[in-house]
Order: sequence, then structure tokens, then C-alpha cells
Amino acid sequence: MLKILMTMILALSLFACVPITPESQKTDLQRADIHYQMAMANLQAKNITGALKELLLSVELDPENESIQIALAQTYQRKKAYPQAEKHYLIALDLSDNDPRYQNNLASLYLNMQEWDKAIYYFDLAAHNLLYVDTAVSITGKGYAYFKKGDNQTALGNFNEAIELAPRYASPYYFKSQIYRDMGNIDKQKLSLQRAIQIEPKFLEPRYQLALILAQENAIAEAIEQLEAIIDYSPGTAMAFKAEDLLQTLSVTRQ
Repeated sequence: MLKILMTMILALSLFACVPITPESQKTDLQRADIHYQMAMANLQAKNITGALKELLLSVELDPENESIQIALAQTYQRKKAYPQAEKHYLIALDLSDNDPRYQNNLASLYLNMQEWDKAIYYFDLAAHNLLYVDTAVSITGKGYAYFKKGDNQTALGNFNEAIELAPRYASPYYFKSQIYRDMGNIDKQKLSLQRAIQIEPKFLEPRYQLALILAQENAIAEAIEQLEAIIDYSPGTAMAFKAEDLLQTLSVTRQ
């Protein structure tokens, strides 16, 4: 009996040392955070559907969390579920008291939706917020929206303003090249593409567009150099396949 009693006491003391935290004792906010962290891990692994499932569970448990709302909006945007993305961007804006980062994100969504005026409005709000650090990005986005509306002069003004603010930001140079292409000004198009590539060597679209111009100028060796750089930087991508197709054409022409 003494041995049995001692065994029972030992067992009870061991159980007393183990904290009991069953799932039922976790708060909604704790569970929401767990689902949010799992969503972030899924996004890191490029599992967008898995992330969406976790975020939907998270937002149900903690609907007033702006980080969850903005992550859900961005995930919907990546899934091309634009109306749902808009809904959650607007909620995040309201919860954050109009954070300019979220204004910029919502504006980018409106570019996807081809809602150019709405994009301009929210890019402009973000750009004029003195606490926003990526002003040049918003101004570039606004310029792109004007470009898509067909207002090339206003677009160029925005791109030049962005370049003044951030001379090492490649995107406005590339978008300027598109305007010059539409205007038929090949020299300025080419110069803008070269500057974009100089700033960001892995910016593939400018390289491809420059290769097309060089091919038209019969500068085949230089065009091939641009195409080979695209393939080296992004093997197996859609852009690399485009470059390979053009490279094959130019190689045949060169023979």
C-alpha cells in the first residue's frame, strides 16, 4: 500500500508540473494570430489559396485588426478577386485612419480594375501625405493611370516629378519609354529604356523592348546581348520564353 501511495503522489506531482493550455482556453485574438502567422507562411511559400483560407479564419476571429484586413485584401488581389480586395482595403483604411500605404495599395488595385480616376485619387492622397516614405512610387502610379487615360503630357509630368524625387527608381523611366513609343520618338524611347536597365539590370521588360528596337536598327549583336541577359536573369519564366523565341529568330536572320 505504501508503494501504491508513493506512486500516486509522484504521478500527481508530475501532472502538476505540466501547464494545461487546451485550444478551448485560447482567446479569439490568440487563435486569430495563429491563423495569421500560418497565412504569412503560406504566402512565403507562394501558396496563395492556403493563405486565403487561413486569413478568412483569422479575420472572423479578429475583424478589427488592420494587419489581417490588409493581408486579406492583398491576397484577394493576387487571386484577382478584385471586389473582395476592394472591400477589405477600405476596411483597413478605416481601421488605420487612412494609412497612406493602404491608400497606395488600394490605388494599385484600381489600376488592376482599370478604374483610372479612382487610382489617381488614392495615389494622390498617398503622395501628399508628409509621413509617407514612398512618394515617388505613388506619383509614378498616378502617372501610369494618366497614361492609360490617354493624357500623355500629365503622365510625363508625373514621371518626371517621380524621377526628381527618386532618381534611382527605374519604373518612371520605363513608363516614359512607353509614352515615347506611342509618340513615335524612338530616340527618347531608347534612352529611357537604357536608363531603366542601368538602374535596375534585372528589370526584364525594358531589356526586351530595347532588344526589339536594336533588332529593328539591325544591331543584332546588341539585341542578342539583351535577350541573353533576360534568359540568364529569369530562366524558365514567360519573359525568358519570349526572349528565347526572339533570339531564335534573330539567330536565323544573322546566319
